[in-house]
Amino acid sequence: MNKKLQKLLIILIFFFFTTFESNAQDKNSDLQDITIHLLSGDTINLKLLEIKEDHLAGYQKKNKRDIWKFKIYPNADVLFYSTPTLNKNWVYVTDSSTGNLLSKEHMEQYVLGKRKAKKIHQPIKHFILGIISGMSIGVLDSYQGGVFNKSNSGLVIAVPVISTLIIRTKNLKEEELKEQDSLENEYKKGFHSVKKTKNYIGSSSGSVLGFVIAVIANNILGS
Repeated sequence: MNKKLQKLLIILIFFFFTTFESNAQDKNSDLQDITIHLLSGDTINLKLLEIKEDHLAGYQKKNKRDIWKFKIYPNADVLFYSTPTLNKNWVYVTDSSTGNLLSKEHMEQYVLGKRKAKKIHQPIKHFILGIISGMSIGVLDSYQGGVFNKSNSGLVIAVPVISTLIIRTKNLKEEELKEQDSLENEYKKGFHSVKKTKNYIGSSSGSVLGFVIAVIANNILGS
């Protein structure tokens, strides 16, 4: 293939994708804007294309660029979707056979709790404790008649597990939950579920960092 033909193909391909993108954007302008509220606590802005029995589909804007990507969201992951007029269209259905035990109102509070924790909770304490835990394990791992007297082993693989067993998140007290409104309880449970996950990630990543610091110190001071 000569250079002229290659350039022509590149131009044609570029023209095709530009035309396709322009047509997609023109079509998107006619679609309804909705906000999907996922059970994970996340919200997604979407140009709604279709509603099926098992999913919602549409175009989602990619980052801040004017590029749209086709996306499908299973109904099992969706609480409800809302329109610019603030209408709430429920997708979640209470059904014990599928594990959906909570009512719509209780599940909404649970999801709101998760969303709040995603926004505001920072596992700084667990991250710092993880660093201390990882460094301690690294120092002990190098001990042989004194610290930094032998090379560290492959214990780094087990460090996150060991640290998360040591550094835990306190469970919600049942006594406190019984004294409060059931909707508020679900909100607290949702917040706590995300808080616990974030703390786990914080202590795990902190412990690995701490262990690496101990290994570096061992290589410097033990040499």
